[in-house]
Amino acid sequence: MEGLSRGVLLERMKEEYGSMLSTENSSIASSASTSRRIEAPESSCSPVPKLHQEAVSREEHSCSGRCKVIVRRIMEQVRTETEQWSQMQEMLEQVREEMEELNSSWDFWEDRALDSEYLIQYLRSAVEEWKQKAVSSNDKANELQAQVFMLKEEIHNLRSKI
Repeated sequence: MEGLSRGVLLERMKEEYGSMLSTENSSIASSASTSRRIEAPESSCSPVPKLHQEAVSREEHSCSGRCKVIVRRIMEQVRTETEQWSQMQEMLEQVREEMEELNSSWDFWEDRALDSEYLIQYLRSAVEEWKQKAVSSNDKANELQAQVFMLKEEIHNLRSKI
């Protein structure tokens, strides 16, 4: 697959079959001219071998043409698949980059959540501490009120004795 993504296979096919594809018109013309040249000297011979030779030449030419068409189709398919492979690689790279961004985002928000959790725990303990101080202060206030009441009674008793 790596060879496909780098175009190695396509280059190799161009090297191997490129001459066959690029010389298609010239080979057709040369085979046609060759068959004519062969026909000219044998014009004195009987028409049966001449027809047989033309049929063989046409058969070779049609086979050569079909092979070239098949090779062209294969090369076009390889080009198409190579392009699709490249597009898939680009899409895969995009997905990787997005996954990295998502992982970074995940880490950021996870850190924020942990920080928030720590802050919540800190604030809860602070609230508990303040509640305890409030209860303690309330108890102290009740004690002081009780002492004030007792002192007032004592003052009242002392005044009444005087």
